[in-house]
Amino acid sequence: MIKKIITICILAFVTVSLNAREFPICKDYYSIKESEKEQKEKFLQKVLKSDPQNVECMLKLASVYFRTGKVSEGFDLITAAYKIDPKFVKNAKISKILDLALRLSSLRQKANKTKDYTLWNELGDIYFDMGIFKEAKFAYENSIELNSHQESKKILLAICYGNESDLKSAKKILEDVLKENPNSFYANYYYAKLLKNELSDKRWKIYMKKAWDLVQNAKLSDEGQREYLKEDIVYELEN
Repeated sequence: MIKKIITICILAFVTVSLNAREFPICKDYYSIKESEKEQKEKFLQKVLKSDPQNVECMLKLASVYFRTGKVSEGFDLITAAYKIDPKFVKNAKISKILDLALRLSSLRQKANKTKDYTLWNELGDIYFDMGIFKEAKFAYENSIELNSHQESKKILLAICYGNESDLKSAKKILEDVLKENPNSFYANYYYAKLLKNELSDKRWKIYMKKAWDLVQNAKLSDEGQREYLKEDIVYELEN
């Protein structure tokens, strides 16, 4: 009888231990409203501090990071979770972006380690094409810090700043490019756009007219792009 009671107590203890591990995520986490992302983030961070190997919690926090604009942090968490339990991550809903997470996380680690500006550019270009300008900005900033002689990346960085509503920084970068190369088509074009549409600066016409002159012979990837830009410049000048 005593042996039976001890066995029951041990089973009860194991059950409580398992439930205790699941409880913070499965109960408390889901009681937090979806709109309260900051509270969800703090809660999950607290759980991971005491249980850093909790893969389920890592994936949930990654999801919260994505919704709050912390994309790199989200990718890093997915990568870390995959290293702990590949099968669990592959079976999770978030597995749809697993390959991308592994690639970008690895690329950023290599760029940090090697200090190779071309790796930062590769990372920045991927994020830029995805429209994730905050992460693209970070990558281009690191690249330009390592190699300041990159006109095209400076212009892309200015566009990132513009999309992040940092108009002052966008303006300064484009002005710096124009000082170095007054005949830069894209610098004139985007500077004119910035002055007209964001800063209401009447000088925009000077730069847009300059862009019109330059677009005729600018080095572009294809003629379709040239025609689109010409049409857009004409539209801007007429409106």
